[in-house]
Amino acid sequence: MPSYKQARTRKIKFFNRMSVFATLMFSYMMVLMIPLGIGLGLYNQVESIMIENANNANSALIEQVKQVVDSRLEELDQLARHIYTHPQLPGLLRHAAPLSGPESYEFVRFKEELERYRNISTFISDFYIYFHESDTVLTPTMKTSSQLFYSSIYGYEQMDYEQWQALLREPQFKRFLPSAKIGSGYTQRNVVTYMQSLPIGERTTPSGSLVILINEQEIQQLMAEIIKANNGALFIKDAAGQVLLRTGDPDIELSTALTGQQDNMSLSTHSLQSGWEYISVVPGEVFWERVNEVKMQALSMLIFCLVAGGIVCSLMSYRAYRPLKEIIHSIGSRKSDEEKQYLDEYDYIKSSVLHSMDKQAELEDQLIKQTPVIRTNFLGRLLKGYVEWDQLTPETLAFMGISFPYDHYSVILIRLDDASGFIRNDSESEWALIRFVAGKIAEEMTTLPSYAVELDKSTLAVILNLPTGHSRQEFYDWVEQLNAVLKERFRTLTTLAVSEVHASLQAIPEALRECMKAMDYAIFVNYQPVLVYEQVKNATGVSYNFPLETEAQLINATKSGNAAKAAEVIHQLYTSNFGSSQMTPELGKLLFSNLISTLFKLLNTLSLQYEDIFGDAGGPLEKLNEAGSVEELYQDVVSMYEQVCAHVNTHRGDPALLMLERMKTYINEQYANPMLSLAYIAEQFQITPQYLSSFFKKNSGVTLSDYLAQVRLRHAKTLLEEKDHTIGKIAEEVGYSSDIGFIRMFKKYEGITPGKYKELHRS
Repeated sequence: MPSYKQARTRKIKFFNRMSVFATLMFSYMMVLMIPLGIGLGLYNQVESIMIENANNANSALIEQVKQVVDSRLEELDQLARHIYTHPQLPGLLRHAAPLSGPESYEFVRFKEELERYRNISTFISDFYIYFHESDTVLTPTMKTSSQLFYSSIYGYEQMDYEQWQALLREPQFKRFLPSAKIGSGYTQRNVVTYMQSLPIGERTTPSGSLVILINEQEIQQLMAEIIKANNGALFIKDAAGQVLLRTGDPDIELSTALTGQQDNMSLSTHSLQSGWEYISVVPGEVFWERVNEVKMQALSMLIFCLVAGGIVCSLMSYRAYRPLKEIIHSIGSRKSDEEKQYLDEYDYIKSSVLHSMDKQAELEDQLIKQTPVIRTNFLGRLLKGYVEWDQLTPETLAFMGISFPYDHYSVILIRLDDASGFIRNDSESEWALIRFVAGKIAEEMTTLPSYAVELDKSTLAVILNLPTGHSRQEFYDWVEQLNAVLKERFRTLTTLAVSEVHASLQAIPEALRECMKAMDYAIFVNYQPVLVYEQVKNATGVSYNFPLETEAQLINATKSGNAAKAAEVIHQLYTSNFGSSQMTPELGKLLFSNLISTLFKLLNTLSLQYEDIFGDAGGPLEKLNEAGSVEELYQDVVSMYEQVCAHVNTHRGDPALLMLERMKTYINEQYANPMLSLAYIAEQFQITPQYLSSFFKKNSGVTLSDYLAQVRLRHAKTLLEEKDHTIGKIAEEVGYSSDIGFIRMFKKYEGITPGKYKELHRS
């Protein structure tokens, strides 16, 4: 076997054959070639790069102007929609000259409506409406004749009155006129004119025109940045191809730039929203001056990199190689693996360091991953009493991140009754998240040591370590606050069971059993979010009241189909057993089990099967186990007896149909009553809402809510077609307290909103 010294010598000779110094020199030389290649490439491609950069810069600026102008044009369209959809406008368009007093007053009222839109945007200089029949011009501030308006206020410099009036009388659809001067004196300014015939959609003989004047100065300010950057010109053309306005160098002609007759750089973009085209033209001499400047800078940088790089390459190669062998010898004297071959000294150092770091990271990761699992497993076994108590030392607990510095312990059991406000898809990951959130909230809401443990899908326990002489009221207040936070901030309804406080760690399993006993009482008391074992442990109750004569009354009422009588008998049983004294969970479940047993005996005497009435729905015992409260159990049992009564009445024949017709007649008469609902109708017919819903669906084929909605929808459509009422007024007349619910119902059954239906019917 070769000695360690011989092995190290072989390794060093191997490295010497692959001299790092030569490698460094070669690498640095390659680095020097990079700026040379870049410089040559830059020199050859600088022109195309500059063109691309200039185009990109101009494109970005043009796009910015386009987006801003489009947003302002959207404000213009919004103003136009407000005006041509105004309910007063159609009547004003029909008024002919001369105007009567009331007709003139209608114009004045509409002028006041226009004043609300006067300052809707700085982009809009002003707007007015021309009414053909009455030869009237209406602005937000005045009402006048067209002749006086054109001659004194907004007359065009290059258009006479007859030409202007002819334009207004022609059908126009969102037409823009090029920039022109209007007005006179100090009010004179350049505007782009927007024209729209009225009423909207009229293409032959319009009755009026809406004219909106766009402030050219606003658009000029948006385009100023482009002109400042490239010393060129910017043109804006509408969808018809006419130039609306321009800015920048007056010597640049758009027709020459686009045909390439001059050495100018042009760039354009179209707006899909408005159809406008934005064209930027940059003079050729300005552009090429920048290109040549960058070329010279590139050549200068290339020469500087070659000279400076050569000097730095020599210095760095010499300084990097000198300490390298000492590091190799130091690592080699401590590393046992001498058989592996390496590319060079750097590869050897890298491999050694990475190997050490990987080992350390692996150990740390394993420790971090296992600690929460170990702690959770331990806490679960602690709650069940499956731990070796004599081996629980502070050091063992500290290893798992657990500390119990005080002498008293209590357990809080948290049951997540309804987390539908927090979760959406009822997936396991969402349940895991709400359990994690509930546990963390419980741990962080107290300064005392507390640890949360997940028990099943909707249940977790919290172990709380309490000091001697703790305040029991403060402890209960903390539990109440925990329930409030989960309910209000995380929209989760919970039931919390609190054990008694015990003076030893070994009593934690007993505390958990106390919580479970307290939780059993949740179903047989009015909803209480917090159940304290100390308050329910002395609950008494060794019997319940269900005499044979009461059972006979219940059977006779159900056989005769008298649902009201059956419900009354069950209600008397419910109040007599749960109204005055607190019943144990075991006896409460036994009472409802006997009621269900009586139901099965009744079905047997009627020669009926459970599935004949209730179908494939879950069995009665499943409902007994899944009920969340005694009230819910009571309602389920009443509903089952009412369904049997309904089945008995249905097979008798005509009475059920007569009852259905009475219900439909009542709904058709009372549909405009906003209080009309399932509960309201059930009260009028003296039956329960559950029975009414089941009876109506079974005998009519539709739910009661759908039938009521169809009746209201039919009357609403009649009102929309015959009367000129607002949507809110119609909603009130068909029984809705607000137009929001009415619109939602109308769109659900018709597929469109009431306003759209009204518009389609009129057109």
